[in-house]
Amino acid sequence: MVMTKAQMKKQITKAPGKRAKVPKKYLAGLSAKEKAKRRKEIERNRKKSPSDSSAYKFATDFDAKGKRRKTKLSKHTKAFKRRFG
Repeated sequence: MVMTKAQMKKQITKAPGKRAKVPKKYLAGLSAKEKAKRRKEIERNRKKSPSDSSAYKFATDFDAKGKRRKTKLSKHTKAFKRRFG
């Protein structure tokens, strides 16, 4: 059975009032206060367009001194660097 665009949109959209599921790795290493703040940022930014670059900027990506937190490189980033330098 082929789905129409309207049926797909209805299936994809979330129920009102339902929170987004946040993977544990997004909250790893954060204090309870920072975790709550990160969840709130993710919830707010999920409503933005995927092409909007501000949807991917989080205040919790920086520590108290304003330095960017250290994160692990993804396997895709590592492969890209190996391949293209």
